Amino acid sequence: MTKLTTGLVLGGILGLVDGLAAFRTPQVADMMAAIVLGSTTKGVVSGLAAGAFARSVRSVPAGVAFGLLVGLVLAFIAAWATPDSAGHRYYFSIMLPGAVLGAVVGFATQRFGGPDTQRRPK
Repeated sequence: MTKLTTGLVLGGILGLVDGLAAFRTPQVADMMAAIVLGSTTKGVVSGLAAGAFARSVRSVPAGVAFGLLVGLVLAFIAAWATPDSAGHRYYFSIMLPGAVLGAVVGFATQRFGGPDTQRRPK
């Protein structure tokens, strides 16, 4: 798989797992569909960004840092935009998994993503 595909697939899977982990929190039961959809979307966007970054920068530490930053920013936006019915925002419980997801995807795209194949014109 290419770096972009690796980021897309892994980000989507980890985002889905992150969203499904909210099932263990009974306070957000009425928001589960939005949580799963939002977490999966954050994972896919983080994965695409990390994959695109890995295509141009060949550095595992830089890929991890970039993925972590993208994951943190997207998770912050999600935490800020989605207060619960009482108006509370769950920054820590949303941003920590988002940062970890971004760092893992950043690492994986650098380490395991294959080179992009370029077609030569005939």
